[in-house]
Amino acid sequence: MSKNNTEEVKYDGKPMEHEFDGIKELNNPPPPWLMYMFYITVGISIIYWIYYHVSGAGDLQEAEYLNEMKQAEKDISKNVKTIEIVLLNDEASIAAGEALFTEKGCTACHGKHGEGNAIGPNLTDNYWLHGADVKSVFNVVKNGVPTKGMTPFKGQLSDDKILQLSSFVLLKLKGSNPENPKDPQGVLVN
Repeated sequence: MSKNNTEEVKYDGKPMEHEFDGIKELNNPPPPWLMYMFYITVGISIIYWIYYHVSGAGDLQEAEYLNEMKQAEKDISKNVKTIEIVLLNDEASIAAGEALFTEKGCTACHGKHGEGNAIGPNLTDNYWLHGADVKSVFNVVKNGVPTKGMTPFKGQLSDDKILQLSSFVLLKLKGSNPENPKDPQGVLVN
């Protein structure tokens, strides 16, 4: 530019034809690589729109989320082991249940022979607080009774081990006559 502003700066040989307040806009097009990127982006967005919104061939976010949740439920149900809660009366299961009774500290609340003490109820008589069938005992051992101070063992023992412990309590402790049993609590069961 010259000092008298009479010389025009030219790009691409042509200044733009409009002027505002003495300011002329020059024809400076964007570089070709940027225009190609723009065209590619527009093309991809058109393909995306047709694929997901017009044809419905692809799942939108909500449908994709619901499909993934269904698949996760199937995967979980495959890995979940269901156990039949029945009284185990084989010697190996009873011995394992007896070992668990001692190992897991059941003796601290229920006594060495299940006779009960100041904390836990007597497990040897026919009076039970939460039922004396295998499913009731299994549920109490697994989920505990927090209001009574019974710790849940579901995080410490597998269902198989809880069943062994429950079977030991019902087959070996219930009906035994240890020394100094705690007074009966609960409902009389047979």
